[in-house]
Amino acid sequence: MNRIAPRTGLPSKKKRTYGALRPWVIGGAWALASGMAAHAQTQAPTQGFDVSGGDLKTALDAYIAQGGVQLLYKVDDVKGVATRGVKGALSPQDALAQLLEGTPLRTRRSDDGAIVIYTAAAATKPVADEAPQSLDSVTITATRRREPVREIPMQVNVMKAQALERAGAKNLADYVAEQPGVNLTSSGSVGGTLTMRGLTTGPVQGIATVGVYVDDVATGLSSAGANGGNTPLDMGMLDLSHIEVLRGPQGTLYGAGAMSGVLKYVTNQPDTMEFAGSVKFGTSWTQGGGPGFMTGAVLNVPIKEDVAAIRFAAFTDQVGGTYDATGPARGRNVDRGHTDGGRVSLLLTPTRELTVRLTGTVQDVHRKGLGFEEMDKRTLRPWNRERSRQLSANESYSNLTQLFGLDVEYDFGWARLNSITSAQDVKINNTVDVTGRYGPMLSALRIPVASVPINSTVEQHRVSQEFRLTSRSGTTIEWLAGLYLNRERGSNNGVMDANLIGGRSLGLLTSTQSSRYREEAAYGDITWNVTPRFSLTGGLRLARNKQEYASRQTGQLVGSVAANAAGNSSESPTTYLAAAKYTLSDTSTMYFRAASGYRPGGPNVLKPDTDRRVVQPAYDSDSLWSYELGYKADLLDRTLSLEAALYDIEWSGVQQPTRSGAFVFVTNAGAARIKGSELTLNWKPNKEWRFTANAAAVDARLTEDAKGLDAKAGTRLPHTPRFAATLGLTRNFSLADHPAYVGISARYTGKRDAGYRGSAALPSITMPAYTLVDLQAGIDFKRFSVSAYVRNLTNKRGIVSIETGLNVNPNLVTAALVPARTIGVNVNVPF
Repeated sequence: MNRIAPRTGLPSKKKRTYGALRPWVIGGAWALASGMAAHAQTQAPTQGFDVSGGDLKTALDAYIAQGGVQLLYKVDDVKGVATRGVKGALSPQDALAQLLEGTPLRTRRSDDGAIVIYTAAAATKPVADEAPQSLDSVTITATRRREPVREIPMQVNVMKAQALERAGAKNLADYVAEQPGVNLTSSGSVGGTLTMRGLTTGPVQGIATVGVYVDDVATGLSSAGANGGNTPLDMGMLDLSHIEVLRGPQGTLYGAGAMSGVLKYVTNQPDTMEFAGSVKFGTSWTQGGGPGFMTGAVLNVPIKEDVAAIRFAAFTDQVGGTYDATGPARGRNVDRGHTDGGRVSLLLTPTRELTVRLTGTVQDVHRKGLGFEEMDKRTLRPWNRERSRQLSANESYSNLTQLFGLDVEYDFGWARLNSITSAQDVKINNTVDVTGRYGPMLSALRIPVASVPINSTVEQHRVSQEFRLTSRSGTTIEWLAGLYLNRERGSNNGVMDANLIGGRSLGLLTSTQSSRYREEAAYGDITWNVTPRFSLTGGLRLARNKQEYASRQTGQLVGSVAANAAGNSSESPTTYLAAAKYTLSDTSTMYFRAASGYRPGGPNVLKPDTDRRVVQPAYDSDSLWSYELGYKADLLDRTLSLEAALYDIEWSGVQQPTRSGAFVFVTNAGAARIKGSELTLNWKPNKEWRFTANAAAVDARLTEDAKGLDAKAGTRLPHTPRFAATLGLTRNFSLADHPAYVGISARYTGKRDAGYRGSAALPSITMPAYTLVDLQAGIDFKRFSVSAYVRNLTNKRGIVSIETGLNVNPNLVTAALVPARTIGVNVNVPF
């Protein structure tokens, strides 16, 4: 199968904006769309084609090179087929139609926008699902171009939604579990810290190191004040096509917060040709927990053939919970809850050159409590019983996320222009019981305390506008240039009360934090295809950001005088990219890549329970340089795909969150160096068998003493396994003339340190290695399909993260574990 570089449209978002930016963004975007539409109606850009007649595959290769269009087809379908060729000034669509005239072949658009060539008798299933998945047949858009994976000089992984569903994966933690070197450090069933290649300093981070996108819409915040680094968007299975994982710094294209990589959710686009949909039902049971239920539906409605369509998607997922609470707030399955989501996408293609996509996504997450286990620090066995924790106050969690986007794309032929407008609203409410930390202190003061909860509300608002011009692919010089504007507002407000025996309460602390962040950037890259086999790429991003913040604290822990702090900061960072790629053969390439990245600095909250003067009032930005050498190949007649990389990262000014009781502060902990290697292998020798293997080895250490942490140079960074790997084997077969499959996979995570060895401020506990085994099976009856899965077959107790600051008992720690054995069944009914 061949799939080659094309017209690159990237979906994005827009709907709601704020302040003075609202009329400028909306007016500018729609003026651009209407102006382009008027221009397109009077002038359809054409290109000069000169493709000789004869063998169709040879002709298609020439057509791709001349038109820069992406095609997806089976080699067997075009083998032995002749064409009369095409010559003259034509649009790419008309030229392809002439090439295929008189043949039994047809064309359609795939979900990700590629042109699919298929035989008239072919099944409606996309050919990408029927053939070996070579590196040439997998394309991504996260590089801002639609490119085959093998042509991209960096490590890239693609997770297909169908494969994730088969494995019973339903959330972000499940997704990244399939990707060694990518970690989500859980914070109790929901949320967490997403990291790649060992760029982590523990279970809590102020600012994210991984950029998370939905199509072209950025999510999260670039500042730490509103918990932006610990709330990566979890899209569930909300009408996803696939997930793209770009490893290594992506600062030139994505800016701040993408210093270790980018994770991009790619959703299914509306289809203007076919009315279709599906309904899904699922149920699951987790060892020691309650049952779970899932329902979802997708509906695609063409409004006008080849011009307009709208797509609806919705789901609800009931989580049974597996953790219990002991003590005054005792309960069963306290982490139970539900997640509801919906998405609407409108696609307009009034001309062949103009594409407009408007999207809206809403997701609402609710949990009755958090999923932690109290365990003995010395043995790492349950303090009381498995998956339980003593609670004196009820806990809860909710997260309402709204994303809106507008992507207007116009193809001039020589280049493609995108106007991308997006807006985000997030509101998080959280209640955490910290009685174990502060109850004994209050009791020592003869205060009859019953419970000490912290109730917090986090709000995140973000609106951005991006203009991007991308040259045609397949030329000697390829380039990309863009402008980016971003405005953010965040707040983090909390109340900590001591609920006294008898019903009264004592106001210990009321904290309010607010922040504003703005960024303007210009970026671009250029690729010089020196020869057909050798190319050089350079990239640059010039940015300017400004941050304002304020905090106020009152209550018994502060004293009679309120504690106030305010300030601002600004930076003008520059990020760089340099890459070289050499094509060894038609199926293999080598590359070298050097790239930089950074995160902005920010303010610290005041520390109310000790002398506030000892706390660093603000922390500086941190930055890094990454050097990567890689190899990619399709071997054994393209049945075996292989990707391998070695990298060396030099990280300076490391931002290190440090916990003091229930409060987290950020300091700059010197410098670190991370050396690692990655391997990805997919082998499909025939239609029946597929074998997959992924592995990552990481050596992440401080290269300077971390002041304030008592951590010496040479100490390993926390929460990074030295080695992680996944292995998978799938067998496809026919059962009573119905397609079926069975599969088994194993996931290994090596030992990790929960802190820094020798540090009193962030003490280390070694988290043991663990291996999880999963099973999957399914059958397709055409009218409906059934799939079943088992995750964590042997019910292993893998520790994901350990917290040491929520209890005064030095031998009692709080840990998040991998989900217990889960058995599930899903039914999908297409129509």
